[in-house]
Amino acid sequence: MKENIKKNLLFTILVFLSLTIHAQKYQGSIVDSESQQSLPFATIYVDADHKALANANGEFSIETSATGHAKISCVGYQEAIVPVASLNSIIKLKPYTINLKEVTAYPIDAIINKIINKLLAETVQHKEQTSNFFFRQSTFNDKVCNEFIESCFCAKSEISLRGLSLITGRYAALPSTESNRYSYCTNFFSLSQLGILSRKVVKNMPIPILTKDYKKYYHVDYTVIQNQQHYIYIISFKAKKGIHRSILEGNLYVDSESLDVLKFAGHLSHSTLSPSKHEKLPLNLSITTLYTSQRGFTEVESEDINGSYHYLGKQIRINMLVFNMGENKFKGKKHIKYNYNLKEIIAKQKYNPQFWKINFGIKRTKLERQVIELFENKNVFTNVK
Repeated sequence: MKENIKKNLLFTILVFLSLTIHAQKYQGSIVDSESQQSLPFATIYVDADHKALANANGEFSIETSATGHAKISCVGYQEAIVPVASLNSIIKLKPYTINLKEVTAYPIDAIINKIINKLLAETVQHKEQTSNFFFRQSTFNDKVCNEFIESCFCAKSEISLRGLSLITGRYAALPSTESNRYSYCTNFFSLSQLGILSRKVVKNMPIPILTKDYKKYYHVDYTVIQNQQHYIYIISFKAKKGIHRSILEGNLYVDSESLDVLKFAGHLSHSTLSPSKHEKLPLNLSITTLYTSQRGFTEVESEDINGSYHYLGKQIRINMLVFNMGENKFKGKKHIKYNYNLKEIIAKQKYNPQFWKINFGIKRTKLERQVIELFENKNVFTNVK
């Protein structure tokens, strides 16, 4: 059985690589047309099999043999349609402008309830829909990157990630010494499964922004931005005083006509991290999730999660990026529970360097390239524990 799985994965990799032999590689960047600031995590879409996500610096890389047009989009900006041949350039997107609230036809509470009902209906119809996801995590102790994880997994993708199963992964780390101890974070991936929607608030879980009794937990307000006749609601959720448990706060971006959820940008308040049984440390955690309705329902397109805390006299930073690569090209082999140690699961699989030659649609930043080169030169990108 295991041998068949290995053969199927190898065959898929070879097919994937052969398809990219004749594809052309395009590299560019995306910026705000007014400020010239880079636009991180903008999406580049040619077709369902050829899409990419701009990195934290607004840079992207995509391989395709297509000769048509690409759609460049970023929430809050006017979409751009450009020839594929022009992707080797700086692409400028025009920002939406702030509008007055009178465009809203209903009180904000009515809009929020419509959004909740729409998403709950989608969960019934599409809760079993899955996609392949690329995952990257880097851990920094002060300025030293001591841990790097990349993996691909299959997951249910409607409104939040659930039911993760590992396809393959790789892990590298710098070992601690008596004089220099490092902090590691091997189940940070579990935070990718934080959802913004729940029928009810669940005990011992963070409070989501979209729940039937949200008014019990949040003060809400909104802003409207527009591009010509297209409007987007930016709904802010701020926790009420007296709430001391873990709770999501931030801004939800929603299309005013379709009520499609486009983006959540916020943070997890009152969050803690436990490096040991007897320790609890305050954890600063920011979350940006982009959503797509390309397949007819709201699913996660990408997640950028950044955490920081102090430990062992050092500033610890953890950066995590998740990208939806589309409908399943690979099948998951190992179910990942919420509290699993991802490193240990990866360690049980054989390391396949050929797999990591695939372009997963996210260009590495300069720092990430330096980190990977360091670990590859040290020959520590293996699956050993």
